Amino acid sequence: MRKTKGQLKTGLAVTCTTVMMASVLAACGGGGPVSDTTKNTPGSTSTAQKQIKFSMMSPFYGQQPPATDDTNAAFKAIQEQTNSKMDITFVPGASYNDKLNVTIASGNLPQAMVVLDTKNSAIINAVRSGAFWEIGPYLKDFPKISKYWNEKIANNISVDGKIYGLYRDRPFARKGIIFRQDWLDNLGLQQPKTVDDLYNVAKAFTLNDPDKNGKNDTYGLTLTDDNLITDASLVLVTALGGFNQWGVQDGKVIPDFMTKEYMDSLKLLKKMYDEKLINQDFGAIKGTKLHENINSGKAGIYLASIDDAPNKHADLYKLNPKAKMDFVIGLQGPKGVKLPANSGYSGVFMFPKSSVKTEAELKDILTYFEKNLQDDVLKTFAWGVEGVHYKTENGNPVFTNEQLYKDQVGDLGQLRIAPSTLAWPTEPDMGKKVKKLYEEGMPNAVPSVIEPFLSPTKTQLGSELDKLINDARVRFIMGEVDEAGFNKVKEEWSKKGGDKIIEEFTAEYKKAQQK
Repeated sequence: MRKTKGQLKTGLAVTCTTVMMASVLAACGGGGPVSDTTKNTPGSTSTAQKQIKFSMMSPFYGQQPPATDDTNAAFKAIQEQTNSKMDITFVPGASYNDKLNVTIASGNLPQAMVVLDTKNSAIINAVRSGAFWEIGPYLKDFPKISKYWNEKIANNISVDGKIYGLYRDRPFARKGIIFRQDWLDNLGLQQPKTVDDLYNVAKAFTLNDPDKNGKNDTYGLTLTDDNLITDASLVLVTALGGFNQWGVQDGKVIPDFMTKEYMDSLKLLKKMYDEKLINQDFGAIKGTKLHENINSGKAGIYLASIDDAPNKHADLYKLNPKAKMDFVIGLQGPKGVKLPANSGYSGVFMFPKSSVKTEAELKDILTYFEKNLQDDVLKTFAWGVEGVHYKTENGNPVFTNEQLYKDQVGDLGQLRIAPSTLAWPTEPDMGKKVKKLYEEGMPNAVPSVIEPFLSPTKTQLGSELDKLINDARVRFIMGEVDEAGFNKVKEEWSKKGGDKIIEEFTAEYKKAQQK
């Protein structure tokens, strides 16, 4: 399930914030972007155009935000390449949603704003009240944005079938199986292609001394409590032919845990747990422990985003320079190769009508994002400025000052749209393979049917109800409750608000089907 930050906890809070947001967005003022009065060609870099001046609010995730003046050669270059002058307000990512609400209350709104929690009731109701520009009809005028656009991701960000923002692309197909390739080689095994293969490899990694040290000190699959929720369970359920979190059955939108495929995945994990093919403490650990179990040489497989493979195992290579990691995306099941789709985005850029007052002003700002997709701009966002952040060797960029890059360039990426499959010549082979499999996995990725929809009850009670199921899932795998016990928890979920969530999502789904 996509994680959101700063969700409102009570119906009263949602109502109050919604009224405040809708009224402020509709009423407050703000200057529009300044541009040449002559007609602009979207994506043009003509020096005859005047700078497009506009304000933007965005999160950052480093220790400090990057400078947005001439002391930052990368920011200066991006403004020159996009013919823009940007007034950026950077806000720490951890407190971004709170700051967004405060900014809205102040009445001083930026002209482009990153909205991370796109399904917040307040945002949805503000959209429905007409507070944001519907940009869908304008996208055809921007050829690079049109090429960048993915209709599956667009459906996920839509409100009532319409598009009110530019999504910040993230891999749509990302989750897979990551494993010790050198252990497979040692045991003469092939990479797992089916759910049965996954079980058999995990068993061999537990019983057959895959590291050849003569000791019984390894196991197959590493899990943590949070990894089970966000990755492992989703990979297994979709591979078995089931939903990605939510799907349609008998005309109703229902959660995956009400399906046979979900229970089959739990039974498989319980079997693996009982046979000690899984770390026995998985229900009590979280976060980095997942990778530590691999990096310490204890475990050989985990289910997660495949980009973890090239990025999370430096400690393993220090311990064992001959270690090799590899990965596959999706497993073969009754419906073919399937994997869970991500939402495909990390927030959207939205444009308040109160501060972007005319269609011409909107098109000017969209032109900035069109230019994000030019080769020179993509390169600056990715590498910084030659001679400052990188040098060119054999035609390829190579970092010369990685700390300066992190300080000045890294979080500038929050200000752009760019394809998540973009690869560079200097990228290691494993990184290139990740990008390749992102694209190859897309046709097999199963989306969650609720992505475009909002359930007020889920917004209010979702965290509490999710905890019921997540706790019962761990207890089932560990043998503390049986299937009848798990079913009782499902009944509790339904009575405490789950039935209302199903009703609300089903109504939204049926309404969309009629359009």
